[in-house]
Amino acid sequence: MAHVLVVGAGIGGLASAARLAHAGHQVTLIEQRDQLGGRVGQLERDGFRFDTGPTLLMMLDPLEKLFRDLHRRLEDYLQPVLLTPSYRVFYADGTRFDSSPCIASMVREIAQKMSPDEVPGYLRLMADLSAMLHEVVPAFVRRNYRSVADLLGAKQISLLLKHHLLANLYRRIARYARDPRLRMLFTFQTMYLGLSPLEAPWVYAILTYMESGEGVWFPRGGMYQLVRALETVVREEGVQIRTGERVEEVLIDAGRAKGVCLASGEKVNGDLVVLNVDVPTAYNKLLPPTKQARRRWRNSCSALVLCIGYERRLPTLLHHNVHFSGDFERNLQEIFVHQVIPEEPSFYTCLSARTEPSDAPEGCENLYVLIPVPNRSGEDVSVHKEEVIDKVFSRLEREAGLRREGVRFVESLAPAEWEAMGLWQGAAFGLSHHFFQSTCFRPSNRAPFDGVYFVGASTVPGNGIPMVLISAELLQQRIEQEVVAPRGKG
Repeated sequence: MAHVLVVGAGIGGLASAARLAHAGHQVTLIEQRDQLGGRVGQLERDGFRFDTGPTLLMMLDPLEKLFRDLHRRLEDYLQPVLLTPSYRVFYADGTRFDSSPCIASMVREIAQKMSPDEVPGYLRLMADLSAMLHEVVPAFVRRNYRSVADLLGAKQISLLLKHHLLANLYRRIARYARDPRLRMLFTFQTMYLGLSPLEAPWVYAILTYMESGEGVWFPRGGMYQLVRALETVVREEGVQIRTGERVEEVLIDAGRAKGVCLASGEKVNGDLVVLNVDVPTAYNKLLPPTKQARRRWRNSCSALVLCIGYERRLPTLLHHNVHFSGDFERNLQEIFVHQVIPEEPSFYTCLSARTEPSDAPEGCENLYVLIPVPNRSGEDVSVHKEEVIDKVFSRLEREAGLRREGVRFVESLAPAEWEAMGLWQGAAFGLSHHFFQSTCFRPSNRAPFDGVYFVGASTVPGNGIPMVLISAELLQQRIEQEVVAPRGKG
């Protein structure tokens, strides 16, 4: 029986700990903070509750598969609710558009708000993206890569050509949508990956289908219920959880992991070490020097997050809302190319109390705002924070009727806070997903030391809760292939 030390209790660490313990290994989970969940955090203040990281679930299949593999039913631990509409879009020209996974609703919205001529393109887009999603995920996403050759198999090349996977997303979407507002609607999702739609490859259009085709979900009780559900399973599987203990280094002897050293000086021995830590941070701070530590990683953008206790109602806002800049392309160039604070920011708002009324006192709103901004390698957000907040409030005054005297408090998370959480350069979405940091080019889930592995958003397959859950699947597969696995439970 191997003793596995899992460092970091984000979604990837929790899922990996559960999987490895279920397979029969002895597992110790070590988390530096008192709260589990990593970026899936929550804030409670004055009767208001906020999810401080991800605020929605898409592509439920990896989550359902995790519970099936552990011989459990997801619905016994978590109750996801499908949101319809998924979100409301506010365009700078005054257009309001409600996006939905219901095709009939989308056809009606497009015909009324855009043009009936745009409807056939939307229907073709959904059909093409559905076919692409169901072929691409098993061929490129749910697999461990060992070399570039794994990307060059006959099936992979065939799919690359068939679906034009490496074509430019923003240019190719024009084949389906002529109205620039629809092009924004069907491309902005790559910002979930911290990647500009202007430079993203077409393959990431599958995010549009995950959202518009399969829908947006929200767990009863809030996103942090996902962490609580996974914690329950982890404890049921017999995992030892140690919180408030920071790992200073991974102990390596003769090229092999021997355990970890904590900030307290305690050494914890283990046969395998799984790092649910941002990969650049791990190579630069936890592991002995390697060429990976000198690599020039390309990180995603960051985010300025505001958690606002608001003492009135904002009736025009739904649970999820997107507010597009008047010059979408300029906004993207400012963030991703010039790395400066946007002159006119696009942003996202969330009021989870729409679905979970207990998240705010009666007659109040728990207003969450996320503004994409440069990471710490670009312009310093802290210098301009009040100016950015003022611009967001001005926009919300026009679109949602916000009154500044109704703001009870504003809590914020800026790039410096994301960096303090262990995210390299304060990149809130981790490593970017450009071509040479995707598929076989993304950091491997195996470190160049025997017995050291990675799980999470900065290794394969990538960012986002569904991909992180798949990364736990891939990690388990690799460990089973490389380590003599004990007999599993059940």
